[in-house]
Amino acid sequence: MTAIRLASRWALSTVLAIGLAGCGGGDGAVSMAASATPASSQATMLAATSANPATIKLKRYQIDPAKIFVAGISSGGFAAVQMHMAHSATFRGAAIYAGGVYWCAGAGGAATALLNCGGQTLPTNQASYNSTLAASEAYLDMQSSLGTIDPSSNLRGQPVYLWSGTQDTVVNPLEMADLNTEYKHYGAKVHFDNTFPAAHGWESPNGELSCGTLDSPFMVNCLLNGASYDSVKTWLTMFLGKLNPRNNGKLNGTLYAFDQTEFGASPNVSMSSTGSVFVPKACEQGKTCGFVLALHGCKQEAARIGNRWVTEAGINEWADTNQLVVVYPDTIASSAPGPTNPNACFDWWGYSNQVDPNYALKSGLQMSVLYAMVQRVTGRP
Repeated sequence: MTAIRLASRWALSTVLAIGLAGCGGGDGAVSMAASATPASSQATMLAATSANPATIKLKRYQIDPAKIFVAGISSGGFAAVQMHMAHSATFRGAAIYAGGVYWCAGAGGAATALLNCGGQTLPTNQASYNSTLAASEAYLDMQSSLGTIDPSSNLRGQPVYLWSGTQDTVVNPLEMADLNTEYKHYGAKVHFDNTFPAAHGWESPNGELSCGTLDSPFMVNCLLNGASYDSVKTWLTMFLGKLNPRNNGKLNGTLYAFDQTEFGASPNVSMSSTGSVFVPKACEQGKTCGFVLALHGCKQEAARIGNRWVTEAGINEWADTNQLVVVYPDTIASSAPGPTNPNACFDWWGYSNQVDPNYALKSGLQMSVLYAMVQRVTGRP
């Protein structure tokens, strides 16, 4: 019976991973004309897909504990919500693009995730959606009281930025509306950008695709009053207040590849041996800085799109002038008998170690790997 249940779970996970082409983008979509915007040049040591002499050990920096944030797109958005809810004493704000409520997939794994949360586009050209908001809040309250995540009271007053494009056919805008409701329920201060005619993707002036284009690498550039919008500026202003101007030229900081394996990254949790970290010059020199953990979506791993997620997200240009260390963990595609995750999504339905019932808790297998990186850089317990 155990073997039968496990085989069934693998099959469902395969359906999810294929359906969620996702949670980073989708295949087979009719693409509109792309408007490529070249990313700013920057001093960089490109993240590799395997260990190499250029790979460094992730370092400890002087990080202001009041300036530790998490951001993510789609599968990375769902995972960023998990990280924020589980570690709300550490993260002081979150930016979520096309994600959804905490523990959205519940205990139902792949089937529930596809049906209720995102990744399955219906004949109506809308993403499948059924609200799991009530179950999410009940689970969050229970885990908060049990101490398996930080107290939900930490969320009160925290800044939260949400992005949902009106043309998103991968994660239904109603799912993001539920997340807006959830964060407000716990007292967060939310800014919800939900009026742009954007397809599923991360919005940035560096994005190579026009706003309504659904295609790889799922990095879009939307316009506001005829000029490129900058969603990153919006949420960093929420988090930090008045910003120093964005560096649109050669960056002074450095982008390194770092070893993820010392934190537990392995094929068992569908994570690459290396990730990327952007370090501003001032932070390298020992000045007090802020920190952002940035999580990509499915089909945005380095092995598939190179460093385009890292360079087109538009975070580094602001981090360079506003002293923010940015860690970009990376995933890998994997398949049975390991985790069934062919599109290299972050784990928001419990695929790690084939089945991880604690995927949304502090003890979650992939969650633990990610938080160990945060601990190294920030010195947080």
